Amino acid sequence: MSDTEQDLERRIRERAYALWEEDGRPDGRADEYWERARRFIEAEDDPKGPDMVADPPL
Repeated sequence: MSDTEQDLERRIRERAYALWEEDGRPDGRADEYWERARRFIEAEDDPKGPDMVADPPL
């Protein structure tokens, strides 16, 4: 895994953890939080995207 891939995975993991904590740490929804975080990071990194990125819909 390249440094770029590792950095992306780290950012997604950290965002997913933050989202999970914000929602009260529910059990059994790891995949949902990972996907939400992945979408958020992709939107954040999109050069055509807005300057301020809202939490993308599920």
